[in-house]
This record gives sequence, structure tokens and C-alpha cells, in this order.
Amino acid sequence: MSAQDVASEVEEKKVDEISEGVSGLVLESFSFTTAAAIIGYVDRKVCATLTDGRHLFGVLRTFDQYGSVVMQDTVERIYLPENRYAEDYIGDLLIRGENLLLIGDVDIDKEDEPLEKLERVPFPEAKKTQRADKIVAVDQHKKKTKSLHKYGLVNDTFVTY
Repeated sequence: MSAQDVASEVEEKKVDEISEGVSGLVLESFSFTTAAAIIGYVDRKVCATLTDGRHLFGVLRTFDQYGSVVMQDTVERIYLPENRYAEDYIGDLLIRGENLLLIGDVDIDKEDEPLEKLERVPFPEAKKTQRADKIVAVDQHKKKTKSLHKYGLVNDTFVTY
């Protein structure tokens, strides 16, 4: 083997080592945009918001490629005006990915701090209040949209019917 062959071999090894290091950096900083992004939340307490507006808190156990998740010890929480809230224990729950709007981890050390400032009310009462508030909001939205349409304007706010 000549000195030139040895030098080129050493140079190739250096390039390979550098490219391996760079590819590792790129993968670590790569932001997943698929269901794989929630892999870090498995076996942790999470808050999931559904497309119908419900807020669910529980331990994320597993997920699939469609974004469907399985949550354990799930609690549905409703927040109401005048510093009130209600909770209802659901247990184990499978949520289809198409119904999942948002998911995020919950800091279990700080989870109860905001709730200490709120008054807990019975869940059926809170659900009834929430439905009534939603009906009022939809009616107001319809009236506002009709009045804006008279002038050729579009109301771009979103209210679930």
C-alpha cells in the first residue's frame, strides 16, 4: 500500500465520521409532523382536547399511525365562568385520531395549583350549564353573521353548531 492510498483511506474515514455525526444531529433536531411526534408522551399524564371541545386528562398508554390514542385513568374536565370547574371519571378510553385536536403533557407537580383557585361543582350541573352557554353562543353567532351578510361582509370566527 502506498502512502497516497493510506492518506485517502484516512480521509475517507474522517468524512464518514463527520457525516455520521451530522446525520445524528439532524435526526435529533428533526421535528416530527406525524403521529410519531407523541412518542415522548407515552406513559405520561397528558391533556387531550377533542374536536367537540372536551378536555380529557389521563395517562397516555399507546398510539397508532393514525393518531388514535389509548388513555388510562381518564378524567373529563369542564371549565365554567365564575371560576368553576367539574370533573367526571371516565377510566380507560380509546380516542380515534380524527377526533383528537390537541395533545400535550401535564406537569403533575403543578397540575393542582390552578384548580385550588376554582370552585368544584357537580358534573351534571356543569354539563347542563355548558350546553346552555353553547346554545346562546351559537344564536349570537348566527345573528352576527346575518347582520354582516346584509353588508356583504363575512364573519370569519368559528363556532361549532
